[in-house]
Amino acid sequence: MALQKSFPRRQYTLWTIASCYLLAISDGVTPQEKTLFSTLASRLIPLAEPVTTAEEAILKARVLELMPKSDDLISFLYDDATEKWNNLELATMRLEAVVKNERWDEVFDTSVATLTAENRDDFESWKQMAYATTKLDSEQRTKAFVELLEKRIKTRNGALAGVYYASLRDAEETFKAAKIYFENFAGRQCAFEDLRPYVMAFDVQQWLDFVDKQITFSTSIENATQSEVDTLVNARKFHYLLAPENKSFVDENISLYNKLLTSPALQDKLETDYFYGDDLILMAATWLLEGRPVSSTVPKEDVTVAVIVLLETAASRDKYQIYIRLWLTRLYLYMGCFQPALGHYSILSIKNIQVDVLSHYLLSRVSTICPTWKPLISTRDIYDANAVQTPYHIKKVYENGAFSQVAGFMEFGKRLSDSTNKGILCVEAKRIARILGMKMDGLAINPILVSTKWKENRDFSIMYAITRKGEETLETKYRLGPNQTGVWVNAFILKESIIDELLTADKRREHSSSLKDLLAKENLETLTPVEKWSLEMVLQLSAMVDSLTSDSVTTLQKCFTEGIEKFTRQGNTSLSWEWFHLRFTLVETAKIVVASLDSLAALPGVKKNGKVVSSINTSKKAIQAAVDILKEDAKKLKMGREKRTSACVKRISELDIVKNLDVS
Repeated sequence: MALQKSFPRRQYTLWTIASCYLLAISDGVTPQEKTLFSTLASRLIPLAEPVTTAEEAILKARVLELMPKSDDLISFLYDDATEKWNNLELATMRLEAVVKNERWDEVFDTSVATLTAENRDDFESWKQMAYATTKLDSEQRTKAFVELLEKRIKTRNGALAGVYYASLRDAEETFKAAKIYFENFAGRQCAFEDLRPYVMAFDVQQWLDFVDKQITFSTSIENATQSEVDTLVNARKFHYLLAPENKSFVDENISLYNKLLTSPALQDKLETDYFYGDDLILMAATWLLEGRPVSSTVPKEDVTVAVIVLLETAASRDKYQIYIRLWLTRLYLYMGCFQPALGHYSILSIKNIQVDVLSHYLLSRVSTICPTWKPLISTRDIYDANAVQTPYHIKKVYENGAFSQVAGFMEFGKRLSDSTNKGILCVEAKRIARILGMKMDGLAINPILVSTKWKENRDFSIMYAITRKGEETLETKYRLGPNQTGVWVNAFILKESIIDELLTADKRREHSSSLKDLLAKENLETLTPVEKWSLEMVLQLSAMVDSLTSDSVTTLQKCFTEGIEKFTRQGNTSLSWEWFHLRFTLVETAKIVVASLDSLAALPGVKKNGKVVSSINTSKKAIQAAVDILKEDAKKLKMGREKRTSACVKRISELDIVKNLDVS
């Protein structure tokens, strides 16, 4: 109400409408509350009439969207006073409204207006116009659409609309339209992804023969232009997608890549520009990772290293190639080699919001693969900045009357505040500090965070791959264990809360009950076996406090040593992230158990019980002895890893795919 005294009445009314709208669309609102706030907003609108800006028009339209009568929204959007703003968001809402209500004549007319009068080559308008044409089944409408299509067939969206329209009618027509598109746009990097949804229904050999005929060079492949390289790579992508049994595919791609090394497309490009020819090596790499047939067999245990050799060769010539660097980051981590992975990741200079989206490629389970502090700390700044900057920007948006941006800013702030990646990094920071023996000042995790509805902002689709529908993605196949979801975050927040209780001799046990319930109810596919065991050990520690006896301490120690024996038997000298993950998790759990036993031994009631104190001391020694053996074994196994690496590299150097690489 204080704002009402400080600002003009109309501005205050608009803010109130915007606030009611935001409340109506917010998370967790009940249907009754949604109806209440949307109705209140709609009844306030007349007090702010007439609409004087496009932003006010968007706000009114958004409120009308929430109301049961769609006719009011459509009438407003098609009013001359609204159309005069010529605003893209209003035009989009106009089209969405008539499509939703299946008013196909208006869909057609709106699309025509956008594509002609407003001169926007918008694919969504093309797509809805094509769909409306088939729905109306009118000779006049069909003729008008085809005429417009023929005029715009040289534009990307016009040609692609022709393919979409044909796909609604006939398979043979779709093939013809796709040929027209590819003849015009084969030399653009978008061509493969644009046609990919349609080509699976084509005659494979006929289509591949056609795309191969489009590969031409004005002089030679060694002097290929950018457009000629793009045509070649697009054609090879269709071979990858449609001919998965071609044994010579990898050899052919490597040969083509070698020939392109002298082309102006690579030699004359800026250092930060994308060289599409790198996709030839990326395709060869993913072909091998998928286990597809090759002319010269690569032993299964050597595939990862062979692919790294291919990608390192390409990376040496194209420093900022994001797909190559991301794959190298992932594959080095998959082998348990953190420092090379960090080197490739750092070159990409991932900053700001990209950190929330992409840092998981380096930092997934980092505490138990290579406990290191610096990369983790630099990623947390974005979340601290969000807490300060986003409210400031929302305030500015309100003051400037940019109502269409308010919801976006609030959603942005909410997604960062409740980011799954943020939760993971908070947990990982505390685990790293524990493993490294560092102080945990400033790393406390509030247990109330388990009530957070974690938002998934991470991008798992950016990894280069041409996966056929229904196949397991390579990103999943080469992931470092199960995906760390919000369930993983909550489980480890509760674990940390239980540890804090144990170290402070807190007698409350609500966090133990919550963790038990979580492990019983939730899908535990997000946890590795050793992570689940570690959580169970912490629960056992917590349960032991209420009935602390020498026998319960001995039982705990026995469970721990049995766990070490079980999991270390699974480790070997293979190049694998799991080798490190198992051992660091065991070491961290040992530190938790020992610290908790120390805390219990210091309790007044326990100090006087010599039998329990003796059992605690004996158990601590046994646990430490088991950890010492673990460390000694790790040193020996490390030597085994180094020997295996050397032997693997020697074998790799004799493979044809490596010999054929031009490394000059």
